[in-house]
Amino acid sequence: MTNSETRLPERLLKALANQQALQQEQIYFAPVRHHSPACSYAVRQLIKQVKPTHVLIEAPASFSTMLEVLYDSSIQPPIAILCQTKLSAKAGAEKIQQNNVLTEQRTHSAFYPFCDYSPEWQAMRMAKEQHAIVQFIDLPWSEQILCEKNTEQSHSLLSEVYLKHSQYIKQLQQKLHCRDHDEVWEHLFELRQYDDIANWQKFFLDTFIWCAMARLDYEPESLEAEGTSQREQYMLTAIAQLKQAQPDVSIVVVTGGFHTLGLLEGLWQNQLVFPTKSSITQFERQQKSAEQDQSWLIRYSYDRLDALNGYASGMLSPAFYQASWLSMLDYEQNPQQYGTSKSNRQKHVLQFLSIIAGQLRKRSQFDDVVGFVPLRSAIEQACLLAELRGHDGPGRFDLLDAIQSAFIKGSVHDMRSEFWQIVINCLSGNQLGHIPDGTVLPPLIHHVYTTLKTYRFKLEDTQPKLSHIDIYRKPEHRQRSRFLHLMAFLEIGFAKRLDGPDYIHGQRLSIMFEDWQYAWTPMVEANLIELSDQGTELKQIAIKKLHWQTEQLAQKGLSQSSGHAVSSVVQAALMGLQSYFRQVLNDLRYFIESDNDLDSLISCGDQLLYLWQGRTFLELNANDTLLTLLAKIPAQAFFLFERFKQSEEEQQQQNLKLLLSLRDFITNLPEPLDKKQLKQDFYQNLYRIRQGLNSAPLLRGAIDGISYIDSYLSEVELENAIKTAFAIGAEGEQATNYFLGIMQSAPELILYSTILIDSLDHLVKTWQVENFITMLPNLRCAFSQLTPKQNVILAEKIARKYGIEHEGLDLQPSEFTENDLKTAISLELLITDHIKEQHLQNWFKQ
Repeated sequence: MTNSETRLPERLLKALANQQALQQEQIYFAPVRHHSPACSYAVRQLIKQVKPTHVLIEAPASFSTMLEVLYDSSIQPPIAILCQTKLSAKAGAEKIQQNNVLTEQRTHSAFYPFCDYSPEWQAMRMAKEQHAIVQFIDLPWSEQILCEKNTEQSHSLLSEVYLKHSQYIKQLQQKLHCRDHDEVWEHLFELRQYDDIANWQKFFLDTFIWCAMARLDYEPESLEAEGTSQREQYMLTAIAQLKQAQPDVSIVVVTGGFHTLGLLEGLWQNQLVFPTKSSITQFERQQKSAEQDQSWLIRYSYDRLDALNGYASGMLSPAFYQASWLSMLDYEQNPQQYGTSKSNRQKHVLQFLSIIAGQLRKRSQFDDVVGFVPLRSAIEQACLLAELRGHDGPGRFDLLDAIQSAFIKGSVHDMRSEFWQIVINCLSGNQLGHIPDGTVLPPLIHHVYTTLKTYRFKLEDTQPKLSHIDIYRKPEHRQRSRFLHLMAFLEIGFAKRLDGPDYIHGQRLSIMFEDWQYAWTPMVEANLIELSDQGTELKQIAIKKLHWQTEQLAQKGLSQSSGHAVSSVVQAALMGLQSYFRQVLNDLRYFIESDNDLDSLISCGDQLLYLWQGRTFLELNANDTLLTLLAKIPAQAFFLFERFKQSEEEQQQQNLKLLLSLRDFITNLPEPLDKKQLKQDFYQNLYRIRQGLNSAPLLRGAIDGISYIDSYLSEVELENAIKTAFAIGAEGEQATNYFLGIMQSAPELILYSTILIDSLDHLVKTWQVENFITMLPNLRCAFSQLTPKQNVILAEKIARKYGIEHEGLDLQPSEFTENDLKTAISLELLITDHIKEQHLQNWFKQ
């Protein structure tokens, strides 16, 4: 990068003059890119040479209490400081009782990650070596939230979105023929010779110009709106106040390069600018607000750090750059032994290619991709590309281009996504950091971590793992299942159920195993920390959440909905909250007795049935209560049968589904209940309202159909009901809907009841063509209820009625020759090839 002063804007020339003047005052700026090995290497050289008394770092002043912990030599990055604060929020946020006044508050969380090669981390380590004082000089987190428009639940405190969207960098990217701003950065900074990076004056001059030119794209109003100006004013006051109080101190300031221009302009205006009385007052007020922030040191991970996973700042591929960083340190310790920086980078890339090849070989579909010849070719191409691009050894983009060229045969688009996922995972890594033993953490994290270890979950890294749980035969596995359900209910993000019995929706209840995918990640710790103020055990917090859900039902006018209330019962059972389960199960009877929604009642009954089926696995110990509640469902439902008189077509269809669901529910009731009596009560209550169903013929037909099937209506009574429905003068639509009701509830009747098909036949003969066309959709819907075999039987009956003989009416297998089979296979292969040519494979999976 050229830094000729004749090519720089006037504003930058003035800032560079300010920088020189400030260095005379022993204030040195290190404009860095977050998580850059090159910047970290230059910071080390700067602090070694200058030997400052103070190192000021762009990080929230809220972190000051964490300094002693951060100095601990047992820490192994990646780690992060998680900062949280609770502030008043807009409508819809969590309401918290304080001094008998309801206030709306929301927890705002942010991560400040450190990896081994983060400039800020190296600045702290070097400061410790030099016995320098470290000070965090950014706005406290609670103040940053007040300044920012974007206040999502959690994000990074090292965002670099300005650099990513800079028009200057985009134009530079086009001029250098790079794919994105990350490749531009690597090309211009990371792949310099080590000695050139060690020349910190020149290196930080270039990083300053890079960042300052990007900053010129933004208006002051934009910086004000995003909180940048307020943060920089706080930093300026911190720097100037220190210098004013101790004029002889030597200061190194490590900040993101985007801020450096604003700091240089604010700190020097023909002389050192000291803070005014008003700015000190504001600074002290803001500093005091740090007291409401809570900071925790947690383990972090490379995959969370990787920009490819949505991280808003710093370098991609942390595992790759960690290895690059270690190579630089080896060279720094013994340059003669480790050769040139170019040879070091070549060794580094060779090691990574070997790792990637090893991972690819574990997948059988890539066996032929990574043989000796392609591997050697990739190494050569990476080195040659570096030479061509003027790099001092191959970098990340050289490596990726070499892999694409040497490992992929044919079109790049033909290579499956799994290939690139393996490559990216190797470059990203999944290493999880280590924090000192005894680090103060909320008791909840300790409780959860210890419990998971007891259940033998593997928590050493963030790689997703599978857990196969034998829920019926192994008591310990049942405990594991309940704890996983507990964490899933609280949305901690540790595990996701892949398979197993679903007692909420009543699916796969006969399955004897559960499969879960789990991973211990920094977000898990963050979510647990956020829950910590609600209790020290997950069960306590889960009960609070269940109570809150009940209150939400009341606010939504669903306080009498048993279908919603039963979800708390099921959740409590799955989570093993035995005492709470018995409590909410007893409370459920009041919801059932006051529920006036038939759909809600049946939903409640179905979920109680699922619980009954799983009572052994769930160890409910509440059989009598469950039976009592199950018996209450039909008793309450009978009072609601008046709704079946609704005449609108959509209402009739919905009521028909409810009628059949209730019948199925009663049929499936446990043996200890008197199902026969309940079934009699069911039909007696249906007959009670049957005379009022003249305007709901669909329901009338369904009731007649199931009554006959269940032997509560004789054949003579059924024939009389059918004759009445299809009598002379009956409306075509009414009769057709009656027939549709029978077909939807008991389609087999048409096969065995001559009167039904004869009555329909007679009715259709009386219709005009227009009437037939109008009724045809309903008739087609009615006959669609039959299976193919039933259709054949019916067709044979109709054929005999009209004296028709046709071979095709028999359900006989067609003759299928060997040639037919070959033709079918050839056609299938042709279609499959055509689908691939059109790249439609994924479309068919949807």
